[in-house]
Amino acid sequence: MNFNFFPYSNLQIKQRHNSKMLYHTYIERLNRYSLQFRYKMLWQKHKDGYELLVKQNQISNKREYLGKRDDKTEKIASDFTESKKVAKEQLKQFKTKLQRDEKLNKLEGIARTPNELVDIFRKINELGLDDKLIVIGTNSLYAYEAKAGVAIEEEHLATHDIDILNRKEKGLSFIFKELMSPTYAIEFLQMIDKSFYQSPNRPYRFINDSGVWIELINPVSDSVSHPMFKDNLFSDVTPLAMNGIHWLENSRLFKETVIANNGKSANITTIHPLEYAIYKNWLGKREDRDFQKHTRDIEQSRLVTKLIVEYMPNIDIEEDVWKLKHFKREIVEEYMGEIYAKL
Repeated sequence: MNFNFFPYSNLQIKQRHNSKMLYHTYIERLNRYSLQFRYKMLWQKHKDGYELLVKQNQISNKREYLGKRDDKTEKIASDFTESKKVAKEQLKQFKTKLQRDEKLNKLEGIARTPNELVDIFRKINELGLDDKLIVIGTNSLYAYEAKAGVAIEEEHLATHDIDILNRKEKGLSFIFKELMSPTYAIEFLQMIDKSFYQSPNRPYRFINDSGVWIELINPVSDSVSHPMFKDNLFSDVTPLAMNGIHWLENSRLFKETVIANNGKSANITTIHPLEYAIYKNWLGKREDRDFQKHTRDIEQSRLVTKLIVEYMPNIDIEEDVWKLKHFKREIVEEYMGEIYAKL
């Protein structure tokens, strides 16, 4: 099968770059705001009649007493209020810029990624979980095409199912711990879309009213390798023993900003495209793989390999492929002989 890629024009490249920088700056400012103002300041009356300045965490309600009300504590409270006001106004200005940017993204024809995928990863970005929750499967192609500055033909892109891997060896971010108390998947997803519900037959699958499926993959824990490690994120999701999951967990991460059909941006994390291509070739040849999925797996391995060769000059397949220690050598050799050599 021949694969056609459609390179972005200079105007599209310029708009994508500007949009990416704007969103990166917004997320950086939002994370800083969320951490700095995760507390509120209040005055508490003491039984002896004087007031104390209290710094209270808005999630845990943990309190820190800063002292009796006097000129010093009055200034602390006043500075806090003023700083929060300024930061809030700056965020408001960024949101206005982002709304204008969303229109430009659609106008320039670079808004391509499913809205649901972008909505999920915007929340992941806000909670600092980019290195923990990563997209795997066909939706990874949106990150690869964005990096390459091309459009992949629609027939090769994702359907309405989104696979997200919870990397068990990666701990929770400080931002998540400070800003979010629930650790259940259904609570997390309903923060994005209240219509999500958990499948009664497959407790790792979540479905919304638009028919979008999200499959959250909690790998079965390796108690030998990580005897002291316990990950409670999405504890309501049944752990899965997937074929080759250890390769996905140990793959290099690949990050890129993608733009939704509605023009919104998000930073998504997936696995390195070379490792994706090797994994897909291996997966497509398994005897227990559904025939239609088998055909699509092999096609995607070829597609991503061609994309690397033609549009990702920083990846030298012939050199890089032999450095991948977490893949068995025979799997790498099969990929080189069956996919790369036949381009």
